[in-house]
Amino acid sequence: MIFITGDTHRKLDIGKLDTENFSEQTLMGRSDYLIITGDFGGVWTGDSGDDEILSFHEEKPYTTLFVGGNHENYDALSTYPVILWNKGLVHKVREHVLHLMNGQIYEINGSTFFVMGGATSVDKMFRTEHETWWEQEEPSEEDFKTALDNLAHYGNKVDYIITHTIPEKVRKQAFKPMKDFLEYESRVERFLDVIIDEVQYKKWFAGHIHIDRELSAYNLRILFNSIIIV
Repeated sequence: MIFITGDTHRKLDIGKLDTENFSEQTLMGRSDYLIITGDFGGVWTGDSGDDEILSFHEEKPYTTLFVGGNHENYDALSTYPVILWNKGLVHKVREHVLHLMNGQIYEINGSTFFVMGGATSVDKMFRTEHETWWEQEEPSEEDFKTALDNLAHYGNKVDYIITHTIPEKVRKQAFKPMKDFLEYESRVERFLDVIIDEVQYKKWFAGHIHIDRELSAYNLRILFNSIIIV
């Protein structure tokens, strides 16, 4: 089984993973997965201060996979070993807690998953670099190239796309009433415009916006509190 949910923000929105809210986990094992669509927050202090939250995830019966958000400590995340897992590269944070890296494609339980994390923090001017904000929140040009190369290898066709944010044109179309608030420049969102135009997929899942909404015109689902099976 593969489940997917939205941002957990370290402990702030982690209650949805308690057994009473996510009862399916009682039937899951290590070959079953929960994917978190960014703003995981489990790697934040980069030291023993992360142990409690990472142990919470490691002690779950399933394997936790997370995409990078715009609120992650990327300096600390980069210190974890990079390994090959299910045809793609991951940061091994714990034995059963893995960071899905930008531009990678994974083959999980017979399905292909393309991943591109990151987003633009609209509040970064109020944050402190390398303490509460990291420039790496936006994927690099190298990440974009890796993504395009990997997608070409798969014939620009995957089963699922997992991102933190959504394509720019989708954001502007779907959230017109909030346009003034959401009007900002985002390199990764513009890259995702290319992906949504050129890549065939069954379903796209994202987080970041802190809502649960189906955008049927794009076959895209934004997740926050919902936990759904893929």
